[in-house]
Amino acid sequence: MVQKIYNKLKEYDIYPEIYESNDGVIVICIEWGDWKHEHALLDHIMAEMDFMLIDTKITNSDGSDCYSADHYYKKAHF
Repeated sequence: MVQKIYNKLKEYDIYPEIYESNDGVIVICIEWGDWKHEHALLDHIMAEMDFMLIDTKITNSDGSDCYSADHYYKKAHF
């Protein structure tokens, strides 16, 4: 699943670190990405892939539109 997500994000020029935790949570780490072009787009793409955002933790910020964050997703079960 991680490789499939990575390949999809690559289509949008997003190259994050991605891993799956032991409890099935997909963690996507974006370093110094723009809030709209990386972070918001990531959430949109993941929703299209049937993942729901369960948490976002900002890991580094300087107050500008760019920041680093870890995004946590679970597979949506409809």
